Amino acid sequence: MSSRFLLPLLLLMSCGAFLEPPPPNPGRACSQDADCVPNGCCGTAGSAIHTLDAPSCSGVACSGMCPAAQISCGCGVPICRDARCTVAVATSMGCE
Repeated sequence: MSSRFLLPLLLLMSCGAFLEPPPPNPGRACSQDADCVPNGCCGTAGSAIHTLDAPSCSGVACSGMCPAAQISCGCGVPICRDARCTVAVATSMGCE
């Protein structure tokens, strides 16, 4: 084998396996549904996060139009699945 091909081959072999970039940060691990809350206030949140990362909604005045502990005005509920907070989406009318 010529040295022209040997050097790149040696360099490639010395690097080891090619690694894919890590997935986006999935957030804190949860162990039960109670560990998860909406990521916003007044039922208008778009996703679920761990309670330790929850926004402070104490000074927010909600209109009462949406259930405060739910997502997208009641179309989703924060749950713990596979040790990560996610949203269980309702399939009722008015929820898309």
